[in-house]
Amino acid sequence: MLSRVLAIVTLFMAMAVADASAQSDYYVRKAQEYQREAEYYQKRAADYRREAEYYLKRAEEYQKEAAYYTRRGDVERAKSYARYAEQEMDRYETQMRYAAEADDKAARYLRYAADALDKS
Repeated sequence: MLSRVLAIVTLFMAMAVADASAQSDYYVRKAQEYQREAEYYQKRAADYRREAEYYLKRAEEYQKEAAYYTRRGDVERAKSYARYAEQEMDRYETQMRYAAEADDKAARYLRYAADALDKS
């Protein structure tokens, strides 16, 4: 009888350890998943910034063209290039906003990963 109780207690202890190990593995896997998500959003933010730089460069080129045509007295063409420059600046600001949002998401997923590791 005593050996049977001892066997049951040992079995329950082994199951408890296995359950704790499984939960620990779960949180480690979740942390890894969150870290992958964070890396994805960090890459997206870098892509958005790269595209924003492109739009900023184009805006500068259009502003130079507008100044050139203003000096030459071609007001209509200067207005067109000024409008193009403004549109490129809008695109630049949009891409920078997207980059900031992606950075925020990456930071949020890194917090989630840290919380999951704390639970493990």
